[in-house]
Amino acid sequence: MSKKAKKKKKNPKIQSPKTKPPIDRSGQLRLSQVMIVKNEEKNIEKALDWAKDIAFEQIVVDTGSTDRTVELAKKSGAAIYYFEWINDFSAAKNYAMEQATGDWIAFLDADEYMQSADVKKLMDILEQIQKNTDRTKQYDAIDTSMAHLDDDNNVYSVTQTRRFFRNDPSLRFEGKIHEAVRINTGVFNAPDLQIMHTGYAQTIYNNLNKKDRNMKILREEHDRNPDDPNIMIYLADSIKSEGTEEARAEAETLYLKALKSNNKADIQIKQLAYDFLIPRLSGDGRSPDHVINEDEALKLCDSAINDLPDMIDYYYYRAVLNNKKENYTAAIKDLEVCENAFITGNALPVTRVLLPSPMPLFYHQKTATHKSGDDEGFIKSSTILKSMMEDAKNTGQTDFIGSLIKEILVFGVSEDETLNEFSEVFDLNDPKDLMFIIRAAKDVGAVGFARKVMDITTEIMKNQ
Repeated sequence: MSKKAKKKKKNPKIQSPKTKPPIDRSGQLRLSQVMIVKNEEKNIEKALDWAKDIAFEQIVVDTGSTDRTVELAKKSGAAIYYFEWINDFSAAKNYAMEQATGDWIAFLDADEYMQSADVKKLMDILEQIQKNTDRTKQYDAIDTSMAHLDDDNNVYSVTQTRRFFRNDPSLRFEGKIHEAVRINTGVFNAPDLQIMHTGYAQTIYNNLNKKDRNMKILREEHDRNPDDPNIMIYLADSIKSEGTEEARAEAETLYLKALKSNNKADIQIKQLAYDFLIPRLSGDGRSPDHVINEDEALKLCDSAINDLPDMIDYYYYRAVLNNKKENYTAAIKDLEVCENAFITGNALPVTRVLLPSPMPLFYHQKTATHKSGDDEGFIKSSTILKSMMEDAKNTGQTDFIGSLIKEILVFGVSEDETLNEFSEVFDLNDPKDLMFIIRAAKDVGAVGFARKVMDITTEIMKNQ
């Protein structure tokens, strides 16, 4: 750091000259790729590589790396800037945005990237937006889906995200943590445009490690802005991570207060509240002592679908609730929405619940069609479910069977009836098949059910 830079005590941002001139894209839409990083040497090259052919400029703001992140970013041709970390993600990200000179900003993290087909889609969308002179179709941002990958590179879940912004000084991040950009005009919804996230498990681990720090910052923010629903939701999200029923109850109160506030929360942030409240109030089995309120859960499903129509989990939750209430026609309609998302979508549907296995979807479809007398629908859903179970059995995928066991039990089906659901595929008189079911049940924490099946297995082995 130069002596001149050190004198600027009020400005924690220290800028270095660009290491490479931006690509000449005269007359074309200009996209600035921007990111903040710290110790990302494993990811930085891939994080920059996906955008090399489309980016007008690539801007990397380092917040204190001690590894080879900066060296590798320079080698890739990115312009490097430095920002002294002040425990404020928005401050760092806003500084990074201020360096961008393109028409649009792509603000992905270092563990996120796009595949070539999606890169082309992105540029087509941006050019479409730029050419449109209709003021009612002016957009400040693009919402896309994000596929979270596990350690084996399999998609763990797909969520909605916002990573592309018009380069406008009025569009800046807010919030020291869980930062988000406030949008002035419209948002272009592109669920078929997908970002890949390779650090999902690591992100969860890091967040858990930082929860005490985050909690302190959020409580201070809440004290300063007690009526801000976004802060309420983020604080609730941090509180529930403590894992106790007391914490979940406190989080529930805060989430509900935020959703009912006269001040509107950002839709992307409201998703955190929906994802906690709907399964909890529906009776997800995690908190046996809390009060189940299915009517309130249904209202929240309606609100969530209105806010986030591409997130099929809310149709699924509503279908399960309607199955419980014997509203089978309504359940079938919502389950068809979920099924069609898998069959007709150009990308994986936006869901946290139905990946990697949609078996619970077809179980509830089978239930609704049977109860409503829809013979054709019953045969179809039963056949699909059976085929999926056979495939899981033949390939040894106990996690798929486990997810179905857990869903059936949470739905309120007895242990005997739950076991019977597997009789078409598993021989319930064969200890080997029963042991497969036991392992699957243990994997999802269905210990009582696993114990019951073990008792049956033991009795069969005694009589052999």
